[in-house]
Amino acid sequence: MDPRDLLRQAFPSYGPDWDAAIEAGVDVSLLEENLRLTPTERLEQLQRMTELYEALRPKESPDDAADA
Repeated sequence: MDPRDLLRQAFPSYGPDWDAAIEAGVDVSLLEENLRLTPTERLEQLQRMTELYEALRPKESPDDAADA
């Protein structure tokens, strides 16, 4: 079964833009999950993701800086 069909069954339509997002392949369950968070919780989540990104990001070696 197409994942879009599952999303249409699981989530009500909130209008044409919502429906278009599902058709484009957007996982609207993630949107709903994030909208349940308070603004503070969203900022905390963003901070954690930023820290994870920085931790996983390759570090420049001195040789890389010389090539620039």
